[in-house]
Amino acid sequence: MKKVLVFTITAGNGHNSAANAVKEECQKLGAEVKVVDLLNEFCDSKLFKWIQADGYAFVCNHLNSIYSWFFRHLQKTDPEKFYKSSVQPGLFKFYDKLLRCINEFQPDVIYCSHFLPCVMISNLRKLYPVPAKTYSFVFDYAVCPFWEAATGIDYVLTPNETYEDYMIGRGFKKEQILPWGLTVNQKFSQVLDKSAARKELGLQDDIFTIFVMFGGGFWSGNYKIVKGLFKIKDIPLQIVVANGKNEKEKKKIDKLKVPQNIKLVNFGFARNVDVIMSASDIIVGKAGGVSVTEALNKKLPMVCCKKLPEQERVNVEMLLKENAARQYGNKKQLMAIVKELAQEPEKRQELLKNIERIRRPYTTQKLAEEMLKNEAKYGQKDEVDYCSVNKNIKKMLKRYGKEHKA
Repeated sequence: MKKVLVFTITAGNGHNSAANAVKEECQKLGAEVKVVDLLNEFCDSKLFKWIQADGYAFVCNHLNSIYSWFFRHLQKTDPEKFYKSSVQPGLFKFYDKLLRCINEFQPDVIYCSHFLPCVMISNLRKLYPVPAKTYSFVFDYAVCPFWEAATGIDYVLTPNETYEDYMIGRGFKKEQILPWGLTVNQKFSQVLDKSAARKELGLQDDIFTIFVMFGGGFWSGNYKIVKGLFKIKDIPLQIVVANGKNEKEKKKIDKLKVPQNIKLVNFGFARNVDVIMSASDIIVGKAGGVSVTEALNKKLPMVCCKKLPEQERVNVEMLLKENAARQYGNKKQLMAIVKELAQEPEKRQELLKNIERIRRPYTTQKLAEEMLKNEAKYGQKDEVDYCSVNKNIKKMLKRYGKEHKA
């Protein structure tokens, strides 16, 4: 039985979602899979955990322009100076734990749903053997900073072939780049019958249906969107809302007076998002890489807002360039887009035609099959002195810095 070790990080739901998607596909193929949350299991620093898990949402809510500036600035980091990347210092305290985890489980292959374990494995391989082939993906249709410090992994998935030059510019070799698309759960590659999906949700078959899912309320919020959609009086609509773990947002929507022309289905944490997508005509939501890929794979046009963090702005820019989505800047524009797509079906068909051209379904299945072709040999090695691992990595990066200056 092949063994797969999956490293993830709770920094928004997308990374965990990708990790679980790969886990499920590998298990279907008979592999033993272990999932490890790098921060929750290895990190003792509450501040570092908060920065990764909640700090991102905070800065996007309150300091979006500053965050986006730093994102663009860090994308320009010299890849030859990976050793001084701002991501490096926060990792020094748990290299020993990560290496011990690998050596004790002895996986044939490793999958990382975040760049942090990729950076760590890249650094470890300079001093210690990590024989398992390591795979990851770039998360978004904009390549985030810090990948220049993660070139020591074996393979990285990109949305398509157009990202090859950029990744090579960050220090990767052409043979490391797999332009297969982004990893999401395979259920989003299965386009269910719309009528059957609507029947399952208690919806009518012939009414324009909008799925609202704004990540539990970040940046815009389901409540504001639903309240705005309620102002559309002249056409019948069905609105399905998924609020995630944000119970406060759900309760606020429950208290709204629903207009006679609208049917509202308001979920808390929805485990059937794939069914809701199949039942819907459009989705109004955030534009993270996983969310965009799920919608594309489901052949569901997105309607996205303009107030977005940098990587999501680029995600939407890609969709708009391909004429595969719409974007609004205020409630009035959102209402106009919804009415247009509801009353002019040919406009939605045009979006669907372009979605069909750019979507990359079944990526996770393809990746799992490729991963399980690998077999790692650990052999008999001297016992690692784990007490010195963190110190040795720190010294190694300092040495790289001195050599580069010389």
